Amino acid sequence: MNAFDRIISILDHFRPVANGKVRPHLEPEEREPGARQAAALVLRERKGRREVLLITSRDTGRWIVPKGWIEEDEDGAAAAEREAWEEAGVLGTTIGPALGSYDYLKIRPQRGDVLCTVDIHLLRLEEERGRWPEYKQRKRKWVRLPQALDIIEEPGLVDALRTTHLFSEAA
Repeated sequence: MNAFDRIISILDHFRPVANGKVRPHLEPEEREPGARQAAALVLRERKGRREVLLITSRDTGRWIVPKGWIEEDEDGAAAAEREAWEEAGVLGTTIGPALGSYDYLKIRPQRGDVLCTVDIHLLRLEEERGRWPEYKQRKRKWVRLPQALDIIEEPGLVDALRTTHLFSEAA
């Protein structure tokens, strides 16, 4: 992500919400209750190198990892597994506790923007299918770990991934 994109990302925190009012950056303790999501960092080994699965977002086509809301009857790990299937067509099992987390502002024109915390869960790939619930709405691709940091267009996610042992080992 270049400097211009980072500036736009920061300015998004001041995007108008309802009636022309501007919502300033929200501190974590000010966020809407339940504004927690889970992300699936799906890895595989190819030719002795680790690769990560990226998908496009539905609205802008940015490269991200599968993520979404944690539903009432599930924990973050279960949500990450479900999102990996729904958004990317992969089945797998989470490994260990969350690797880390990041915050981002979810833009919701109809209901108002909300600051979300996303927990990142490592997922061991078990199966990849050709059709899945959102296969007509998204693209997916596997990239080497160092490349992923240049391609992912979510600054908070990139920063969180840079601090994990997986990405420091791949550099």
